[in-house]
Amino acid sequence: MTAIKQVAVTSAQHMKSLAGYLDRSSAKHDALDLDSQNLNDPDDWAREMDRTREAYGHNDPGRAGCKTTYCYHQIIAFNPDECDVNGGKLTKAGCMGFAREWVERYYPNQEAAWALHLEHSKDGTDRYAVHIAINRTDLENGRRLDEGRASRQKTLHASRMREMDARWGLSQLERGQRNSRSHARQESRGEQMAREAGFARSAGFETDQDHVRRVVRESVREVAASDAKNKMRALNETLEKRGVHMRLSRDTKAKKKDVVFEYRPTYDRRDGRGERIRVAAIRGHRLGRGFSIGGIQHALGTGMAMYRMAERAMDDGNDNGM
Repeated sequence: MTAIKQVAVTSAQHMKSLAGYLDRSSAKHDALDLDSQNLNDPDDWAREMDRTREAYGHNDPGRAGCKTTYCYHQIIAFNPDECDVNGGKLTKAGCMGFAREWVERYYPNQEAAWALHLEHSKDGTDRYAVHIAINRTDLENGRRLDEGRASRQKTLHASRMREMDARWGLSQLERGQRNSRSHARQESRGEQMAREAGFARSAGFETDQDHVRRVVRESVREVAASDAKNKMRALNETLEKRGVHMRLSRDTKAKKKDVVFEYRPTYDRRDGRGERIRVAAIRGHRLGRGFSIGGIQHALGTGMAMYRMAERAMDDGNDNGM
């Protein structure tokens, strides 16, 4: 599913930053293409939007004691697999056409400007993303754009994006599954901090997630090379001996089954209350390619029939002795 994110622009600094993204002459942000709607001077879109809000009294808060929302900053980030830089069908022109349809369909009465960027991830993967500025003033009724609270906006935008993806023949994101094969798993902020702190102490430091990956990877190789008849059961037993408990995920909403790895942290980790974490858990697909139930089955050379035989060996984790 194409990702959509929206942030309300409520400060001059945010507006300045957004103006940089939507500026073809900005060497810092390198916009690949620009387009607009309901604007007389797209190159000076921020000033024109400001004059429109001023004319309708929308440069002041709608309610006493509240911040003024000047416009909305939306980001449409396309699945890397579907961008032509990774062999997909979405070209730069296609991405811009997608953005225009999005704006025309859902914000026909707003002033809007948008720019296309090629974003580079830490893992070296590229993808296209469109940054959109949508002015708050509705030119037809003179009211402020209001899509409800943040939770409702998120649900509304996700629903609209699913409809857009269906019309454009783009992939749909399944709950609990990886959205992209090209885009490698990105570290969480906590994992980054742990790695940075650990390297300061020892060059051989590994995060807990890296530790689990290594244990699972080595255990899978060991079991795959063995003559065990039920290799999923054998893997579960091998992991237990190395301090990692594998069980089935209890997420009933997920369309595909996944595994969860439970383990004792290998270094001091604290929760939000400052208490030490004794047992942690992480779902297989979050560790990266090859750690989901499908990836493990493939590496072991087992099929679903063998997997069902092994389900009994992977208990629900209520009492795993850790």
